[in-house]
Formats: sequence, C-alpha cells, structure tokens
Amino acid sequence: MSKKRKVNIFLLVFGVVNLAWGVMTILSPTACWHGYCWDQSAYNIPLGIGISLLGLVMLLLSCRKGQRDYKKVFICPHCETALPLAEARDGMCPRCGTPMEPLEGFYERHPELKKQA
Repeated sequence: MSKKRKVNIFLLVFGVVNLAWGVMTILSPTACWHGYCWDQSAYNIPLGIGISLLGLVMLLLSCRKGQRDYKKVFICPHCETALPLAEARDGMCPRCGTPMEPLEGFYERHPELKKQA
C-alpha cells in the first residue's frame, strides 16, 4: 500500500515562477515595467542565480515527504480541542490523552456536546 505524496501547491507555483524569473533575469539584463526601464547588467548574473536557487528550493520543498495535512481536522470528545491530525501525536489529544475523532460529523455522533445558543 503506497501513500500518495501531497504537493504544496503554493510552493510549487511560486517555485516555478521564481525559477522562470531567475532565468529571465540572467538572459535579459534590462527590464521594463509600465514604461519604467532599468539596467541591471552589473548584477543580473548573481541576482538571477539567487532567484533561480530560491525557486529550486521552493520546488524541492513543495514535494517533500511528511507535509502536514491541515484539511483533516480532528476533535477530542473529552475537552473538545480541535487540531489537525498532524499536530496530534498518535491520534491522541495533547491536552488530555483521549483518542481524537474526525471533526466532520462529530456533533451528529455526540449531540449531547452540542452547545445551545
């Protein structure tokens, strides 16, 4: 049984953007934006390499193993502490040590814990 590796979309997108921006900085020493142009030929190589390296680091971090999954939230039925499962060690509540349950459908399973407004 193989686990599907999660990809951090934010780091993936900005890694590709920074990598492309770094390569373009190396290849084009002049830049223009809304009619304002500047010459960066004195430092385009180190700047481009730095931006490209930042992009590569972001790409590597986007695919790293062991990323936290913040979409799966769990709740403790005893103290009602809600946490992502990644922050609850071994599926146990860090406050009271009770096994945690998925938040989705929790109050349907435990109607006695529903607070009356």
